[in-house]
Amino acid sequence: MESVQIEEPVGGTVYKSSSPWKATVTANTRLTGKESPDDIRHILINVEGSGMMPLEGQSVGIIIPGVDESGKKHRVRLYSIASPREGENSGHVIALTIKRVLFKDEITGEMKKGAASNYACDLKPGDEVLITGPVGRTFLLPQDPSTDIIMIALGTGIAPFRAFVHHMYRENKSWQGQVLLFFGAKTGMEMLYMNDENNDIGQYYTKETFQAFQAFSRVGERRLVQHKMRDNLALIWEIMKRDRFSIYICGIKGVEESIEEVFQGIAVGQGISWKELLAKYKEEKRWHVEVY
Repeated sequence: MESVQIEEPVGGTVYKSSSPWKATVTANTRLTGKESPDDIRHILINVEGSGMMPLEGQSVGIIIPGVDESGKKHRVRLYSIASPREGENSGHVIALTIKRVLFKDEITGEMKKGAASNYACDLKPGDEVLITGPVGRTFLLPQDPSTDIIMIALGTGIAPFRAFVHHMYRENKSWQGQVLLFFGAKTGMEMLYMNDENNDIGQYYTKETFQAFQAFSRVGERRLVQHKMRDNLALIWEIMKRDRFSIYICGIKGVEESIEEVFQGIAVGQGISWKELLAKYKEEKRWHVEVY
């Protein structure tokens, strides 16, 4: 297969931290059940008048007001856009998927709040927020709608894939390639966009070309996303054999290593060198990784 021709950002304004865009929050809803210890939010931001033209797979930055504990300006925090290029119900609204981060200070043992995530999760409708971007030129969809897509996500790594499926099935409506989504979460309450709080992705389960596989790490027998992939090796290999696919991995840094082991196992089982195969996929722009 020749190199995949991926979408290219065309036109639109890109904002830097030195001259950000002042946008307005229109909604902030919780995606996780009330019983869940994880507070993960679906935040809508109106960017009307900005001239932004983001694509699925790109990110925007949020600028936190004030300074950090050392007196320096906070660093811009990038978040994957969870809405398609057509916007969230309108072309002027983008969606972000943000988890409130709480962590224990290794020295004091004190619980602290992640500055960027807590600032974002506390935003209310009507609040103004400074944003940068959009940025990103590698984690983008192929131009050819007959391309098979394998998406592998963990936690808030589902954000760009929500944008993908909305564009492919709600807006584009002409995607002919087979689409597989493997998603790992703690419990059903953290199965973002596929739970009782929000079932955006679940609405596409009836599409003939779409299949979603969920793995729960804290319900019954511990199942990670790579375990769910191993349960479906034959299906994955069937797509790989057709040699007209793109693979996307998004989530916490380190997850790509265990996922790559699954593909390595598939290659070895077929008597193929995974090292050579991976190099080929990267050269052909069919292997995309976005970790944080």
